[in-house]
Parts: sequence; C-alpha cells; structure tokens
Amino acid sequence: MNIVEKEARSFIDEFYNDLRNNSLEKLKSQLTLKLYDFTRNRDKLDFLKILREDTLKEKENHLKTCSKSICDFEEERNLGIFVIDQEIEEVNKYYSFEPKSNDAFTSAEESKLHSKLNEIIEKLNKQGLGQEIIFEEIESLKNHFNLGKKTWFQLLKGKVVELMLKKVLEETIVKEIYNNLSEGFAEAVKSLNVHQS
Repeated sequence: MNIVEKEARSFIDEFYNDLRNNSLEKLKSQLTLKLYDFTRNRDKLDFLKILREDTLKEKENHLKTCSKSICDFEEERNLGIFVIDQEIEEVNKYYSFEPKSNDAFTSAEESKLHSKLNEIIEKLNKQGLGQEIIFEEIESLKNHFNLGKKTWFQLLKGKVVELMLKKVLEETIVKEIYNNLSEGFAEAVKSLNVHQS
C-alpha cells in the first residue's frame, strides 16, 4: 500500500466523523483541506478514487443490514460521493496525462499514423464501408496521440473491436486495420492482442 492509499484509507473515518451533522459545505471543506496535502494532481486523483471506492463499499455493506426507509448513513455517503465527484472533475480540468518519454510518439510516428488513418478511411470508403460511425471512430484517434503509444493502441483496440461487435466491420477488416496501424510498434502492442476480445 503506497502513501496515497494509506492516507485515503485513514481519512475516510475523519471525513464522515459527524453523522447527522455533515453538510455539503462541511464535507467539501474537509476534502479541500485534505487535498492540500498533495501537490501532484495524479496523487489527488488517486486519493479521490480510493476514497470514492471505499465510500461505495461502506454504503453497500451498510445497506445489506439496514432496514430503515430513510437512512442517515446512506444519505451521508451519497453526499460524500457527490463532493468527491465534484473534486475529481475539478482536478481533471488541470490534469493532463504525460506519457513516459519512451512511450510518447515522435512527430514522425504521429505523422505516419495520421497518414495511415487517412488511408484506412479512404480504403473503407472505396470498399463501400463508408458508414459515419466508422469515420468518426477512426478520425477521433487522430486527437489522442498525447496518450502515449501503449494507451493509444489500447484505445485503438477498443474502438475496432467495438465496431466488430456491433457488426459494423468484419473481423478480418478489423485485424487488417489493427495490424496495419501497429506495424513498427511491437513494444507498445506486445501485451495487446486483437484476437483476445
């Protein structure tokens, strides 16, 4: 368990320490103060994610034995989740993912993939597979090179497999697209296999 996890797990009791007297303002204030302990937005997001998961678990466990029609415990946890979600949205505004340098695309790699994506769209159009959904999914990939190679190829896999499952594209075409785009990126795609889904 890392420091952020320990802090989140110990904070949950403090966060909900005043059953019946917790208000939106009080929970928001407590959480905001606690988040000042973390400088990195990534740590804040990890902290909030753990706090949210633990809050949901506490609520689910409580509801298994609670017979009240109006439960203060449940209401307080719902209020807490609302406050946590607001903080997550706020931190996400200022958090930008930066892949490790060895995972980041070079300009040349981005350009090459951009061209390949255009070629795929053109080829699918010539084959009469020019559905709007295909173009939107493939076109959107051009906007996510900042995710880094591994995450980008995971996104690609998700999109092409989804098109296959929706029966928009046949499996052979999906494999061809994936193999064409992943050519030259063996290290980034070694754990991803389009056949797994």
